[in-house]
Amino acid sequence: MFVLLRGGLDGLHAVSPVADPRWPSLRPTLAQPVLQSGLALPGSGFALHPALADCLTLYRAGELWFCPTAGSPNTSRSHFQAQDVMELGTGAISGNTGWMGRLASQLDGRLAANFAANAPLALYGAGVAIEHIPLARQALRLPGGALQEALLRAHAGSPSQRWLQQAIDTQALLAQADPDQASRNAAPLAGWAAQARQMGQVLRQQPELALAFVDLSGVDSHVNQAAGLAQPLTQLGQGLLAMKTALGEAEWARTRVVVLSEFGRTAAENGTRGTDHGHGGLALLAGGGLGREGRMLGDFAGLQANALFEGRDLPVTLDWRSLLAAVSQAVFGLSARALDQVFPGRPAWRAPWEGSHAG
Repeated sequence: MFVLLRGGLDGLHAVSPVADPRWPSLRPTLAQPVLQSGLALPGSGFALHPALADCLTLYRAGELWFCPTAGSPNTSRSHFQAQDVMELGTGAISGNTGWMGRLASQLDGRLAANFAANAPLALYGAGVAIEHIPLARQALRLPGGALQEALLRAHAGSPSQRWLQQAIDTQALLAQADPDQASRNAAPLAGWAAQARQMGQVLRQQPELALAFVDLSGVDSHVNQAAGLAQPLTQLGQGLLAMKTALGEAEWARTRVVVLSEFGRTAAENGTRGTDHGHGGLALLAGGGLGREGRMLGDFAGLQANALFEGRDLPVTLDWRSLLAAVSQAVFGLSARALDQVFPGRPAWRAPWEGSHAG
């Protein structure tokens, strides 16, 4: 299962390097929730944001691993280009097939499910039918400009004028929460816990669905990040735990959930108590039987300036294509040749579980 967090999640806010002495000075306000109430991940030097308490449960059970420096060799800080590169999975910025579509074509007729509102680029080119199961209701978007003014004039003096104006005001508030329009109509992460439970129930009842995609929004955090990410992070942890419960222990043991965002954020907070578009970011891998305890994947060289990409962002030490290829091999038993077709040009990487098979 692939969970794409559109908007560029600040992984350092979710899983913070509390052992690094530079952390408090780089984030004098944003570091405080974790410094005061963070949930330590033993042996890693990192701690979870207190809103991710459910992730700690999974980590302690050996059902959640993390990489703080995952990403793409593409260095664009554009949401749209970075998302396209991630969904294509070739390293290129354009193409006709997505990595999940190519992967589905390797699975001998097993099906893929799209739980997003729109057809994602990641599933383009699949050689099998895609089950479209959107769980989130998407609101009708009102027109802007001259057409909006004409609508207001048409409803002037009637009770519907107040309702229309209220809808326009609400839409404006939602736009402020996603100033770069990075969500691409993805459902808000703030409501994911209930949706994850539904996804788990569907996947448990339909075992022929071998792949699943969902995209979520609400993590682009240029301003007042601490308040803006508190509820989304809570829902992220609750959603992963709800997925496990809905699937049941046996199916959870056969499942791998990979959570990624198109890029991370700057190591330092900005002047509006947020963070700006960066490079390396957080990857989460969840599922039953990963190990006896959680662990960190990839490398973390610290927050000193010479360890940062362009002196401001985390570098990428684990190409997400290598992570997804290793997960695909473990779950589906794909050959190296098949993986080369799904993830061409990916860097070599030896996964900790290499030689095991998830089912």
